[in-house]
Amino acid sequence: MTRHLQTLGLERAPFPPTPDAAAWFQTTRLEAELAEAAHCLRTRAGFVLLTGEVGTGKSTFLRRLLLALDGEDVVTSMVFNTFLQGADLLAAVLRDFGLEARGNPAADIETLNRFLVQRWRAQVTCVLVIDDAQNLTLESLELLRLLTNLETGQEKLLQIVLAGQPELHHNLEQPRIRQLTSRICKHVRLDALDAGDVGPYVQFRLDAAGNSGITLAADAALALHRASAGNPRRIHQIMDRCLYGLYGRDAGRRIVDAALVRTAAAEAGVLRLPRRRPRLPLALAASLAGLLAVSALALLAVRSADSYAGNQIPTASPSPDVATTVEDVDAQWNACLQRLGKQALQVQPLSAALLAQLPTRESLCLRRQGDGWQAGWRAGLRAEDFLDGAGDRQRLQSLQALLLDRGLYDGALDGLYGPRMRAAIGRFQQGHGLPASGLPDPTTLLLFDTLLAVPATASRPTPSEPQQHGHG
Repeated sequence: MTRHLQTLGLERAPFPPTPDAAAWFQTTRLEAELAEAAHCLRTRAGFVLLTGEVGTGKSTFLRRLLLALDGEDVVTSMVFNTFLQGADLLAAVLRDFGLEARGNPAADIETLNRFLVQRWRAQVTCVLVIDDAQNLTLESLELLRLLTNLETGQEKLLQIVLAGQPELHHNLEQPRIRQLTSRICKHVRLDALDAGDVGPYVQFRLDAAGNSGITLAADAALALHRASAGNPRRIHQIMDRCLYGLYGRDAGRRIVDAALVRTAAAEAGVLRLPRRRPRLPLALAASLAGLLAVSALALLAVRSADSYAGNQIPTASPSPDVATTVEDVDAQWNACLQRLGKQALQVQPLSAALLAQLPTRESLCLRRQGDGWQAGWRAGLRAEDFLDGAGDRQRLQSLQALLLDRGLYDGALDGLYGPRMRAAIGRFQQGHGLPASGLPDPTTLLLFDTLLAVPATASRPTPSEPQQHGHG
């Protein structure tokens, strides 16, 4: 534990960046949702869907759900790497259940079925948990549909929990996998905290960390809700910086006020201060000045995301010259997405490093999200294009030509997703710092879409020399 927390009399970090199921703020609604989800799994009724925006506590909810089943006759397989797809995903499920995977989907499903029947006869419930499931391709979702067919006639042998961002629900609405969607027995939607819950939430987290005198003023709670929009992860980012501010004050001043919240929110990249800022506490200024400079440069860089099909699109990030609240940023983001249209709209978290590698930001909506970004775009390539007989071969031929031009592909431009193309995509992913799975995950598709949008005569950056973006 760091020195500033010890000085404040705290036993541990009250606002960690990682899921913390041990100190879970459980509202009445969350308690009911958790009980219903656990009941669905105990009674083997189907599968549970969990959706929520980034930072609303999906991973924490999953841990609490598993804790609720702890001590009962339940065995679980947990998959947190959804860059694994298809046969690789199935193999990971088997390994987590302690089974040997042969690499042949038909044989692996048979192995899993025998195991599930044995567990069922022993009155043991088997649960498969998949986090970040919005990254699953249609091929993988179809595989999960096959796994839900494993049953005794009255009960499902495998209970499945899918957790992901709201676009997961959109993915499940695809006609091809409607049978999977029809088997949802419980859909838990995690929302941001209401304004009245922010103060109690912060106080609960402080008390759980051994608090001995730190309080959040009423006006500070309102300011915190405005700056964070009630998103727990943003609340943690802001409050963690507020604690640095308290560390720089006298021991008797342990009240987090609205001014400190606004300052910390600005330093966290959530809220911009007016030009005439109050002087920061020395401890807060020393620890956060570097972050402010990085945030300002990032905001300048994103100003180039401003056009689609020759028309102006409002960028989803605020201008560096205008004081903007998080509500304004969200409004600009939503307006930008509306301009793109709902058809083939994709939304995906993006690291700052990958953002710098995009050859163009035209047709993109961008907004800050924690330490990275969130990108929205109208997809040209889709995961289903890579399915044999179901995709657009012309699109894949264009992609093969792109990979051939970059020296990554050496096969015929046949528009087919086979071993050679998968290997080429793996090399492309490796060159861009992504897991070299060879699979069309959303981040890889975004890179492909932006590269294909650049005219063939234009200079395209190579993986070793990513194009940097400034004002132009």
